Amino acid sequence: MEQKNKQAERDRMIVRIVETYSDMLMRIALNRMPSIAAAEDAVQSTFERLVRKQPVFESREHEKAWLIRTVIRICIDESRKTARRTSVPLNEEIASAYSQESFELLETIRTLPEKDRDAVYLYYYEEYSTRDIAAILGEREGTTRSRLSRARQKLRTIMEGETDEQAL
Repeated sequence: MEQKNKQAERDRMIVRIVETYSDMLMRIALNRMPSIAAAEDAVQSTFERLVRKQPVFESREHEKAWLIRTVIRICIDESRKTARRTSVPLNEEIASAYSQESFELLETIRTLPEKDRDAVYLYYYEEYSTRDIAAILGEREGTTRSRLSRARQKLRTIMEGETDEQAL
């Protein structure tokens, strides 16, 4: 009887996690994957790993960080398998989900190296601190700050270049 209660509690926790974090994980996967289908597969693999490993979380923040690290690792693994080393243009399916301005910004962010892209997303979209991002990505806090600074400069340069081109 006790085992049934534990399993029922575990099932409720998994349902809550899926309902709470699916959209966030999908956005993270979309930043790394070339299509919605590939991003959905990465998110599904993240939840499969959750069910299989059954980690014990210290807090909701620990839970969220574990899910983010896991989806990023899965996306990296998939990218390696398919040998996509360059930025892949977002397809029309993804473009239709965003406003034109948001889509253009997302396309620009996708030109950044993957770890810079992750730091930008986690900082600006998920509102993590540099300390938390460093823990999620498994690097030093100073490295995360450097990544953000470098990424901001690259984005600034790219966007200023586009503005200059539009003025012509």
